[in-house]
Parts: sequence; structure tokens; C-alpha cells
Amino acid sequence: MTSPATAPKIPRLWVPLPSGIHPSWREIDERSAAWLDRFGLYSDLAQRERLTRISVGEITGRGAPSGRLAALQWTSDFLMWLFAFDDEYCDEGPVSASPDATLLVITKLQRIVEVPWAAPTEDSYSAALRELRLRLDDLTTPVQTARWAAGFRAYLQGQVWMAANSAHGRIPSLSDHLAVRLDSSAVKIFSTLSEIIHGYDLPAADYERHDVRAFVEIFASIIGWSNDLISYHKERQRSQEGYGNIVDLIAYEQKCSLAEAVSETAMMHTRAMALYLRLRDQILHDAGPELHRWIADCDHWIRADYDWSLTTNRYVNPENPADLPAGSATSPFHEREVDQPLPIASIAWWWTVLKDR
Repeated sequence: MTSPATAPKIPRLWVPLPSGIHPSWREIDERSAAWLDRFGLYSDLAQRERLTRISVGEITGRGAPSGRLAALQWTSDFLMWLFAFDDEYCDEGPVSASPDATLLVITKLQRIVEVPWAAPTEDSYSAALRELRLRLDDLTTPVQTARWAAGFRAYLQGQVWMAANSAHGRIPSLSDHLAVRLDSSAVKIFSTLSEIIHGYDLPAADYERHDVRAFVEIFASIIGWSNDLISYHKERQRSQEGYGNIVDLIAYEQKCSLAEAVSETAMMHTRAMALYLRLRDQILHDAGPELHRWIADCDHWIRADYDWSLTTNRYVNPENPADLPAGSATSPFHEREVDQPLPIASIAWWWTVLKDR
């Protein structure tokens, strides 16, 4: 949707989590730019300039301030692939409005994830993903690789749903959108990156617990909803017509103004953050060392994405600036309502796993 409208004012969000950054993030960023050039993951020089200015090494360094350097570099390169692919195939290119074309693309990519040593690579994105997948085997255990691959496959499959909506002019319900976007936004993959970066396996008995699965969905939603707010102006300027952003869906369903939809999204973010903190403390009460480590890493990723998003050229865009806040709020947005569950069918179950309701 391309619009000349003034950028909406985005409120300061409440993200009471630790902030840090790896000392080598600039070098990581430079190497990811060189990796981008190696595979030519851009349609023209203007797109190359946009991608190399987003500081992908910064978000990686913020997400894992004490991570292993080789694994951090792999993560930064992988995120660069995601940003490039998202722009060319998911948000802005002609494939984004064709579910058939999208399915053909993702089928090839899924095969590369499964058997990179045997899958064909017919284009730059396939070749780059194959290189990433082969490098991953040198950094991870089979458990870590399998979790990352499952998250990545779910991300790819979610693109078909998004493309089908766009192709048919279909506006999904907010509830359906929130469920699918847990995967199609790629944010759930972030919950698998810390094991890769730091070299530990979260036991399956912990990973598959209902409260931990809820925690992952809340984690992904906090990042996703924050990103929908901060990226809103960029998307309205560059993306295809559609309702891929929670702000637009809220405005449509509630028949409210853009400013009111922004406020509603911020309120939802705050309630999710409050629930995240309560559920985190509940899980930590009897957590083993790996689960303790993993939850602390999730804290870092949430704050990393927020801090990075407020300054990256991907969203700030000096040529057409967004109206973004500075830093995290010191108190919750609509504080009196902070512990109230959200009455949205697909996510209402999150609050049911709390023991102290």
C-alpha cells in the first residue's frame, strides 16, 4: 500500500528487559554486507544500499552480547538473507501477490533446508541458503539444526497464506492473522538462535511444555507487534496493497482511526509484555540450567529488536522519516489494564497456563 500520508506517531513501548551489545558487532555487520554482495541478494544498487544500511550486525550483537563469534556471523548472515528475501519475495515483489509462484519458490527452499548437499540451487537465494545451511552443520548439534529448520519451514509456509490473501483481496480476521504471523513473520525462529549462538541444547521435555510453548508465542508476538508499529510507515510507502500489519487490521475490524489503532496495538503489546514477565517468573521457579539460559537469551532478543528497530535505517528512513520514540517507556502503556487477558480467540490460551490467575 503506497500512501503519501504523514507518518503516525508511535508511542514509546514498555520493554523492561536488559540491553547490551557484542563488541564485534561492527565487524560482523561488515562481513554480512560482503556476504550479501557475494550472492547478489538484491534487485538493484538502490536495494543493496538499503540492505547494507540496516545494521544487521547490530541486532545480532544485541541479541547475543556474549555469543560465539562464528555463530554470531552465521546468524547475522541468515538475518541478512531473511531481510533480502522478505523485500524481494514476501512484501514488495510480484511474487508476494501470487500464491502459486510463492509455493514454487518455497518448495525449492524447503528442500535445501532438508538436504543441502543434494538439493539444486537455481538462483542466488537458493545458493545463499544452501551455503548457510551447510555452514550450520559445523556450528550446531542435530537438535539445534532441527529446531531451526522447523521454524524456517513454518516461516516459508506462512508466505503462501499471506500471498493468497493478497491475490484474492482477502482481509483475514485479527485472530487468524495473529496465529499465522507467529510463523510467517519469522520471529519464532529467534527463539532457536540462542542455542546455536551459545552452543547448548534446551531439553525436549522443556521445549515442548505447554507453558514454554505459550512463552514462545508471547515472545514472538511482542517482537512482531512492536515491529508492526515501528515498521508501519516503511510498509505503507513500499509494500503491496494488503492487510499484513496488525495496525491496519485493528483499524478495519474496529472501524477506528489510524491513531486509535496504533494506541490499541501498543496496549496489546503492553499486556503481552506483562504476561511474558509473569510467565517467565513462573517457568524459572523450577527451571534447569539450560532453560534458565534460554529464557535469559529470549529477554535479550526482545530488547535487541526494540533497540535496533528505533534506529535502523530500515525503519527510520532519513529520506522519509517515521515518527518513532526514543528508548523504552518506564511504565506500562494503560497501566491499570496491564494484567487483563486479550479477548482474541487464537491467543486467549496464553493466560490459561498461569498458575496464579
